[in-house]
Amino acid sequence: MPIQWMSEEDAYRFLAGKAEGRLATADRAGQPYITPVNYVVHDGRVYFHSKLTGRKLDNLAENEQVCFEVSDAIKITNSDAGPCSCATRYSSVLAFGTARILSDETEKARVLNLLVEKYAGGKAFAPVDERQAAGCAVVEIRIKEISGKRNVDPE
Repeated sequence: MPIQWMSEEDAYRFLAGKAEGRLATADRAGQPYITPVNYVVHDGRVYFHSKLTGRKLDNLAENEQVCFEVSDAIKITNSDAGPCSCATRYSSVLAFGTARILSDETEKARVLNLLVEKYAGGKAFAPVDERQAAGCAVVEIRIKEISGKRNVDPE
């Protein structure tokens, strides 16, 4: 099965539908660093929260350029024709953009409530307020380029 490229709309839909993504940052010297994060997509942007200090925030302070990845590894197919005929069935999206740490507590609380809503699974939750939002960092990724592809079994 040949690789199928996703439309931009399908790539955003796949990105929004996943629970965990991987954030790639780099420090000033170019050393890459990958971190798994829970996130939410809102108005075409990716948001996640973090503690107030740490390597990913240090990297973002030095270099706002990021890559964000989500994927599903579905299965590995085997073939009697040999190992070069094996394949992985998957779907994946890569988003490239710039990240900024939100400073406005009201905006942070709004985003944190979107995150809680996503992961609450339909259950009621006490809203996050500005005081609580001050206790963590919230990062916004403005996507400049997004692409997705899949290699899935024929239907």
